[in-house]
Amino acid sequence: MRCVPAHYFTISKARAWRSAIEERPPYQRESAVWSIDKQQLFIDSLLNGYDVPKIYLHDLRGEVPVKVYSIVDGKQRLTTIWSFLDGELRLADDFRIEPANLPDLPPGAEPPRPGARFSDFDAAWRAAFLQTFLSVVLIRNATEEDIEALFARLNNGEPLNAAEKRNAMGGEMARLIRQVATGPFFADHLHFSNARHHHYDLAVRLLAAASSDAAPDLRASALDAFVRANRTMDADERERLVSAVDAGLAVMAGVFGPADPLLASPAYGLLYFLFLADGLPDGATGAEVRDFLAWFQRSRLAALEQPDETRDERLVEFSGLMQHGAQDARTTARRLEILRSGWVRYRAAPATPTAAT
Repeated sequence: MRCVPAHYFTISKARAWRSAIEERPPYQRESAVWSIDKQQLFIDSLLNGYDVPKIYLHDLRGEVPVKVYSIVDGKQRLTTIWSFLDGELRLADDFRIEPANLPDLPPGAEPPRPGARFSDFDAAWRAAFLQTFLSVVLIRNATEEDIEALFARLNNGEPLNAAEKRNAMGGEMARLIRQVATGPFFADHLHFSNARHHHYDLAVRLLAAASSDAAPDLRASALDAFVRANRTMDADERERLVSAVDAGLAVMAGVFGPADPLLASPAYGLLYFLFLADGLPDGATGAEVRDFLAWFQRSRLAALEQPDETRDERLVEFSGLMQHGAQDARTTARRLEILRSGWVRYRAAPATPTAAT
């Protein structure tokens, strides 16, 4: 792998090559879209000639038929530029060109006005903006693992979370995590976004659970070791894991609705996956199971408000296990045990409105 500066990479070139730039390579970290204020500040910096951070592009020429580059770092900067050129973004209401920052333009060229779109610019200013140079670094002769490692290094200023670090490890398991996390169940049923790769966090938990008959150890160190140990996998093991996860998610799809509030975190997603690992319990329907899970959550919250002498200590214990961050195999098994005992009690007295006693 080698990083080299791109010569003469202007905004005009970024616009012309847009369709040939892959915006969502697998190693790209998910992040919140920039606010309007942040986008406007970036365009302000370009127009005033201020230095802006480098953009890193993977040079795919000769490797991928329809793409020339893929974005390693700088996605929000490029998408902001494209949005401004397309007229979707205006300058800020307080925008101004500092007198010392005026470019060398023909006499009479009127500077951009506050709130203006790019199409409103004087022709000379439009041309000057399009010829603005971007600091672009091209990454050549790189494998996916090289790119993932570089991406992790580039983001050291904002520490990567556990899911992002695992994604940067590369290998078969990292690719399998991405495959699971981009499936229809994640898109349709989860109540949390993939910002900072939170979907990847659930996906690795599901794969760890599918890899063993015992309750999985969900501590960060254990999941990291799981990904490293499976950087290479044989086809049979990969197929076994995919089939096990797909089967469990198919059962869950019959229980949970679109963007289901019960699936508000990776921890609950994994717990319900384990609860339904052998299919719907006791011949129940998906609707009955969801009613139970909603009832269990209500009962758990109600128990926290009850006096010590009347509350269900198992539900209080469950809340503590979910909230205090313990992720070892013993804790995972205890959470599941309490949930299963709640199901037994619920089936025996489904009309109980509060504590699961």
